[in-house]
Amino acid sequence: MRETDEFLEFVASVLGTGREGLSLETAFGSVPEWDSVMHLRLVMEIQDRYGVDIPLEKVPEMRTLGDFYAFVRG
Repeated sequence: MRETDEFLEFVASVLGTGREGLSLETAFGSVPEWDSVMHLRLVMEIQDRYGVDIPLEKVPEMRTLGDFYAFVRG
């Protein structure tokens, strides 16, 4: 499984939605389950899973799954 696929599977499990329709271009608010509360949960879950620290001031800039993925990849 490619790294991007694994990442998107993980995000789908956090959001509680199916993997279909999710891509690195998927944006905040484009998935009904991805609201402001879930945005913060996604940040926390990604930090835990990937051992990264997303600074609080960067959180509002994370608008797409690609933004999160790029941060994880460094």
